[in-house]
Amino acid sequence: MADKDFKVKSGLDLGTPLPLTEGGTGQTSANNALNALLPVQTSASGKYLSSDGTDATWSTVVGSFVPMPSSSLNTNTTLSSNNKYYVNTSAARTLTLPASPTLGDEIYVYDASGTAGTYNITLARNSNLINGNAGNFILDVNGSAISLSYTGSTYGWKAG
Repeated sequence: MADKDFKVKSGLDLGTPLPLTEGGTGQTSANNALNALLPVQTSASGKYLSSDGTDATWSTVVGSFVPMPSSSLNTNTTLSSNNKYYVNTSAARTLTLPASPTLGDEIYVYDASGTAGTYNITLARNSNLINGNAGNFILDVNGSAISLSYTGSTYGWKAG
């Protein structure tokens, strides 16, 4: 028999763990067998299994997905960073951007009524630039939407 051939053990009982020397895990359940094959899981809560092509290790998740809160607006208001706003445009609205945004802050504004062409949504810059300009931003197209991301004091809010 060649080195790579396996021996079949006579009288194999499927209820008996197959020892490591016989090619098994030595465990009595599928869950225990899987755990025996994985890297040690102490302090691995919230981590994911990764491989470098040779070894498997537990890695920390960088960042996490948290759904952005959403609000319906039907009045003039000051916006908060990292939110979505659905604006009722049955009248013109002025939405004031945050005074002290942080790099990477985001805001999404939607014309929820589809009448921003008639009743504009003004995004008041609140002393920060918008697209590098010192003016307010006006949404005046029906059904429009805009995303804003704060890039820092040099360019301010990037509208896209």
